Amino acid sequence: MKKQLIQAGLKAIFPLCVGAFPFSFIVGAISINAGMSVLQSTLWSLTVFAGSAQMVALGLVQSSTEIIVIFVTTFVINLRHILYSASLSEYVKEYNMPTRMLMSYGLTDEVYAATIGEMKHEKPGRQWFYLAAMFGFWVNWVVADFCGAMIGSSFPHIADYGLDFAMVAAFIAIVIPQVKKRECIVAAVIATVTGILLSGLPYSLGLVIAAIVGVYAGYKMDISTERMEAETKAEAKKIILQELADEQQYQQALSSTTTINK
Repeated sequence: MKKQLIQAGLKAIFPLCVGAFPFSFIVGAISINAGMSVLQSTLWSLTVFAGSAQMVALGLVQSSTEIIVIFVTTFVINLRHILYSASLSEYVKEYNMPTRMLMSYGLTDEVYAATIGEMKHEKPGRQWFYLAAMFGFWVNWVVADFCGAMIGSSFPHIADYGLDFAMVAAFIAIVIPQVKKRECIVAAVIATVTGILLSGLPYSLGLVIAAIVGVYAGYKMDISTERMEAETKAEAKKIILQELADEQQYQQALSSTTTINK
């Protein structure tokens, strides 16, 4: 079972690994152009493990921005991970603290998208599915950064080639099939529209706000759906009770009629 879950996790994350490789490759190349050594770039990618934050931080480093500004900016960009953690918390509470800490370290956009469906099923040992996907993506990310630091620096304008779109395309292909319920559709549409309208905000704040607004919209829709289902069940119960009462009255009337006839 454990081996099968590990294989399934690696299989689930593979398409996103293919899409993320060019993006991490670009991060590695740009980090060298920003003044890092190959070792520094690789270690940085190994410990940070956050593509968008790394890319923004590199731009700020190149513009000689103060470290506190870089820290705050990358923190804001990664605020969306709070939403991922909150979503997963219900399904990982049975695990011990070290396991949950390890799982939180690798909770990226891609890992969440590839594993949330499996984590919702209460199957024994499903943490191996998550950890396999997480480590598979992590190794892919670090190797791609290393290759970019070693080779990509020979192409000073590699960021302009549009290779990073491969990750976006792969991410969309993974996420869209999971958007089936009405609540998910509403959340996705509202988050998308909000993100587009707020795309001009600095430090990717539009993305964070769009995520929060989308989650709230989905939550309100879920509450509305539960209320409608509760009202429907109450109405159905009322009808059944009324039918039982009518049936009881009919039986009593029939019994009375039979008694009189006798």
